[in-house]
Amino acid sequence: MKILSRYIASHILSSTFIVLLVLLGLYTFMDFVAELDDLGKGQYQLLDIITYLALTMPKRIYELLPVVALLGSVIGLGNLASQSELVAMRAAGISIKDINKSVMVVAAILVLLAIVVGEVIRPLTEEHARELQSVAQTGTVGTRSEYGFWTRDGNHFNHIERINSDGTFTNIAIYEFDGANRLRALTKASSAKYEDDSWILNDVVQSTIDEHGVKVNSTTHARWKSQLNPGMLNVVVVPPEFLAVWNLLDYISFLRTNHQSVAQYELAFWSKVMMPLSTAVMVLLAVPFIFGPLRSTPIGGRILAGVLIGLGFYLFNQSFQHIGLVFGILPWLAASLPTILFAGLAWWMNKRVK
Repeated sequence: MKILSRYIASHILSSTFIVLLVLLGLYTFMDFVAELDDLGKGQYQLLDIITYLALTMPKRIYELLPVVALLGSVIGLGNLASQSELVAMRAAGISIKDINKSVMVVAAILVLLAIVVGEVIRPLTEEHARELQSVAQTGTVGTRSEYGFWTRDGNHFNHIERINSDGTFTNIAIYEFDGANRLRALTKASSAKYEDDSWILNDVVQSTIDEHGVKVNSTTHARWKSQLNPGMLNVVVVPPEFLAVWNLLDYISFLRTNHQSVAQYELAFWSKVMMPLSTAVMVLLAVPFIFGPLRSTPIGGRILAGVLIGLGFYLFNQSFQHIGLVFGILPWLAASLPTILFAGLAWWMNKRVK
């Protein structure tokens, strides 16, 4: 039985790998065509585009994994069925339950792959990809938006015009309010660097406001204690879906402490938690394709059905998450409901298989 389990698992994994290469190549080509629009922007040349696409491949792998898992499993089991190997196995006393156990081994391997790619490889490569693109196109490694970045730290509201790749700030404004929400001080600095659990501000001008008027003081250096630290900087400038789970948890805690909205980051957290489980569910859906109502359908028809179900899951999952964010649905529910429904569908379809 162990030999047969390894045999089934190896066929599914090899088919999954081939499907991944095909889809990855297709999406990479489309990304390449899109990036050609920026060719020649600054110093952004063909080699930079190729390097950028190579660094963003983990993102593509992570996004495609559920669909790839379903298609690879359908094709792998379908090939075994078309060669009557599954029929021979069942005639030898191998049950659907035993075949499902082999499929679950594949699901566990793909779940582990999703975790490693999504939580270890993807955040690092995405950061390098963004930095490379920024340097090539603009000549700078800093990150800024049209209006800069805003953070809250207790009664302090901080505006940072630019966050540099080395973790320093450029052009900072710190607005300090009292308990009655009245502005009491405005501190401006040309730059800031994190040292010994606090920020060292340079070229500081502080305006203190009270009942007697405004008092202005200036100094070369000043120390600024803040909960914001370099470890949170990537969270501020990188979309939450590109962050590792532990970074999201740290930033969610920071936002809650400062009474800020956490819905977007909680949704990203639960989406990353459910992603590996979604991959496993897609693998388990493959068995009914082979032994269920589609068992007499040619392999092309099974692949088409797999594509439609995989695409349906992807669209439903993405749409429901955005709907949940707009209408205030609990983030864990918005992220998990599509996976739960498809898991129920997989269970029901597998129960009907004889």
